[in-house]
Amino acid sequence: MLQRRKWCTGIILAALAALLVIAAAAVTDRAYADEPEKCRVKIVVLDKSTGEEIKDATPMVYDVKFEGGDYVYVPVTPEEDGRFLLEVPEDEWERDYRYTYKAEAKGYKYEYKSKRQEHGEYIEFGEKPQDAQGNWTLTLYVKLTPQTEEERLNDIRTESKKALSDYKKASDYEAEDQETLKTLIQTYSNKIDDAKTEDAIKQALAEGKGEIDKLVTAQAKNNDRYASKLMFTDRNGKTTPLLTGEKGQYEASLSLLDKGGVFSVEGDPAARWTVKKGLWIQSMAMNHSVEYVTERTGSFLTTSIPDDTEFVDAEISDASVTLGDGSKVTFTLKISTKEEDKTAAVAAVKEKIGGIGEVTLDSGDAIRQARTDYDGLLKSLQKKVDNYDVLTAAEKKLEELKKAKEAKEEAEAKQAKAVDEKITAIGEVTLDSENAVTEARKAYDALSDGAKEKVTRYGDLTAAEKKLDELKTAKEKEEAEAKAKAEAEAKAKAEAERKAKLPGKVSLKVKSGKRKAVLSWKKTSKAKGYVVYRSTKKNGTYKKIRTLKSAKTLKYTNTKLKKGRTYYYKVCAYNSTGKGPMSSPKKVKVK
Repeated sequence: MLQRRKWCTGIILAALAALLVIAAAAVTDRAYADEPEKCRVKIVVLDKSTGEEIKDATPMVYDVKFEGGDYVYVPVTPEEDGRFLLEVPEDEWERDYRYTYKAEAKGYKYEYKSKRQEHGEYIEFGEKPQDAQGNWTLTLYVKLTPQTEEERLNDIRTESKKALSDYKKASDYEAEDQETLKTLIQTYSNKIDDAKTEDAIKQALAEGKGEIDKLVTAQAKNNDRYASKLMFTDRNGKTTPLLTGEKGQYEASLSLLDKGGVFSVEGDPAARWTVKKGLWIQSMAMNHSVEYVTERTGSFLTTSIPDDTEFVDAEISDASVTLGDGSKVTFTLKISTKEEDKTAAVAAVKEKIGGIGEVTLDSGDAIRQARTDYDGLLKSLQKKVDNYDVLTAAEKKLEELKKAKEAKEEAEAKQAKAVDEKITAIGEVTLDSENAVTEARKAYDALSDGAKEKVTRYGDLTAAEKKLDELKTAKEKEEAEAKAKAEAEAKAKAEAERKAKLPGKVSLKVKSGKRKAVLSWKKTSKAKGYVVYRSTKKNGTYKKIRTLKSAKTLKYTNTKLKKGRTYYYKVCAYNSTGKGPMSSPKKVKVK
């Protein structure tokens, strides 16, 4: 088998080399001069009605091959100058049946007599001339018939409706969705027929495909229904979901390092797993065909594989699982067998070990992951992990730290118990409990964080502190209220004494004069003098206009007033204690 593979590989490499030579020859303009089997073909496209050349036409050449019992037309890519470099068959009969040619142009149609001429007419190489450099050249003509706009649109409508009809297979959907698919095709075919422009036709086609894309195939629905239940348990016993992806498209990515793992379906021991391809391995002088999945057991690479086995082929296989109820889940199973993947796996393990760094109690996950990845390697690959001693040293250090932590936690538990006892000793909280509460708090605060976490009655301590604060606050409030009451009473007494010393209320009278107002009042008790206020509104702002500093002055004349205006006046008496009450406002209209 290996010899046959090497032989096939040689053939492929030789073919690739030949293709490279041909590709290189096509780059240079005259590279085919010394190759008489090559011919450069120019296609001129003409308007059939006028005979004029159509400049924006697109010439096309097809390489005709016979495969699977039918002809296959493979498009040939033109060179930069728009010409086609074609190989001229040596066989005289094949020369006229190797290539076909045609052209397309907007506003024109290519007319062919039968279905077999759909890709154009056959190129005849018998009349090919030579240019000055000895190159074979051939000029061909294609005549296109002008189309009316409606003919062109009808062709586009026909092509678009066919594209819509062929877009999806009805058999891929459930019965209900098949009817929906049928309705969508009909609906948007009608829209295509009703479209009046090329853009409108394209839009209708795009919208139709968009609506069809919203339908979910029967298999995709089934995949979505069960995909999350497919699990994979590795040889270390770790179980994880097998598939990744969404919307009915799922894949599983495994490598030979997962050898010995088991597939399963949650709640369905009767599930059967299958794949389409096998895997070739080489062990010493023998070849073995190993199935990825054993259908009976659902396990991965269960065949006994020696540690020195080298895998020489990589596969990407379509896989499926048939559930106990007969439903099926399909997915792509990707298996990595490349040598560089093995090298990468070793490098990844070395990186995991190197990433452990300084070992602390928080290094457990990193150490366990490095150990798991190391144990998952084939034994032949484990030997290539040259920093394995770092892993074992880290594991030893972690155990030492764990023991030290246990001893520390034991000491912290004793300290925490002593604090719990102090908290218990507080008992019912009164104002006399302050010393006991303070002592318990100091003992707790002196603990390490670890010991504090082990105190079981810390809530009782905070409750006791809260109760003590409430009692102290209540006492302080009571004392403050008593003090405030005494101060208020003293203030009220002082205010009463002050008011008793103030002058009495002035009894004011006002008379109008010529552009003046004459104010008068009786002598007010305890007055040292008087203050006169004026406003233009009864309830407006009164401004001070005169201070009379003698208690004997019982009259005041306000002059230079405006004739016909109304004024309001107030007067109050004052002494060394302060101002007495304001008189009632008096109104006067100036003459």
